[in-house]
Amino acid sequence: MATFRCLVSGQTVTFVHQHDIDSMKGHAGYVRIDGEEKESFEKPVVLSPPTPVKKLGRPRKLENV
Repeated sequence: MATFRCLVSGQTVTFVHQHDIDSMKGHAGYVRIDGEEKESFEKPVVLSPPTPVKKLGRPRKLENV
């Protein structure tokens, strides 16, 4: 018996047959959450410095053009 969790929705699915368990191991959208394998697909948080925001609007008018 093996339990898998969906990475998108978080729902869990339990399989009893070995054929079903083996086919789910190759599926990228599910992670096994019971005893044997425990994988974590958490992405590290990368903070970047703030980027300056360009002011909106029309550019200044040049004199005598």
